[in-house]
Amino acid sequence: MKSNLNLALSIIIADVAYSAFAFAQVTLDVSKITCKQFALHEVAKPRYVAIWLSGYYAGKRDVTTIDIQALEKKQKELELFCRKVDNLELPLMQAVAKVLGPSQ
Repeated sequence: MKSNLNLALSIIIADVAYSAFAFAQVTLDVSKITCKQFALHEVAKPRYVAIWLSGYYAGKRDVTTIDIQALEKKQKELELFCRKVDNLELPLMQAVAKVLGPSQ
């Protein structure tokens, strides 16, 4: 019985340690993300990147509100633009300027 408890505890500890390792902090330089990486979910979920972009541009404009529906619409527009073959290698921040305007 004691060995089963030890085994169970060992498995739990290993699982927690592995989970912490698997979700270690990763940083991204958004200025280096390409449309392809964004559209194909190669660096992060597009929603997460879109939220970051929204906050980045809102900060530049000193805007403290968020319009969730507008954010979702802009994300979809950006994904559609980025999925076009001619745009795959375009830096994402340039794509944002082309699709949504330079002050987005």
